[in-house]
Amino acid sequence: MAGSLGGLHCLLTGASGFLGHRILQLLMEEEGDLAEIRIMDKEFSADLLGTCDRFQGKTMLNLLQGDIRDQEFLSQSCRGVELVIHTAAIIDTVGRISRDVLVAINVTGTERLLEACVQNNVRYFVYTSSVEVVGPNMRGDPVVDGDEELQYDSKLSFTYGQTKKLAEKRVLGANGRALRDGGTLMTCSLRSMYIYGEASQFLLLHLDEAITNGGVFHRLSRKEALVNPAYVGNVAWAHVQASRAQMPDLYRWKFS
Repeated sequence: MAGSLGGLHCLLTGASGFLGHRILQLLMEEEGDLAEIRIMDKEFSADLLGTCDRFQGKTMLNLLQGDIRDQEFLSQSCRGVELVIHTAAIIDTVGRISRDVLVAINVTGTERLLEACVQNNVRYFVYTSSVEVVGPNMRGDPVVDGDEELQYDSKLSFTYGQTKKLAEKRVLGANGRALRDGGTLMTCSLRSMYIYGEASQFLLLHLDEAITNGGVFHRLSRKEALVNPAYVGNVAWAHVQASRAQMPDLYRWKFS
């Protein structure tokens, strides 16, 4: 027995991305009764278009190409939607992208999407956060068995982590916000560990660097540091499950 999102209209941002694409695949495979999936990104990859072709006809798929900073585009995209899964972001952990761009996409874009949800009565919002909002901090203090209640000095050294933390704060702060029709917005933030899996461009980059470095990976952390990476399919599935769990009033059951 499993919960279903059947009959809902869902907006998925960042759908061409590594995680967003996998979420789309899982929605199509596990939630074929969705009324519609609106697939948003600035550009659409060939792989994403191939996935859309493969599943076309099972659920209504609509491609929405635009900028996450465009308020009018976001408002139109959210019209008639009940659920938003927001994965769109710029990932930069090495300081190659300017702070202004990271803030504009990761923070301002999220703020404007939340506002579009409020104005268009979108009730459910699932946000892709990151372990980077917690740490490691500037001292590299370890996090062992951490959860939401962890007390940790999170003075972050990278702009990316700072912007994801600000965006997450906006998302969680919007939980319970009144919608135009008198309803209430429910929000959820998922802090994923570092993600690996098929089609990971970051993994390919590390492999390429290791090949040119005599088969040795470059170390990005302390020698004694241990990390617990997460498989992309599991992270995508967490987004589907979080979407289901958010909506008790719309919760449906499928029996097998």
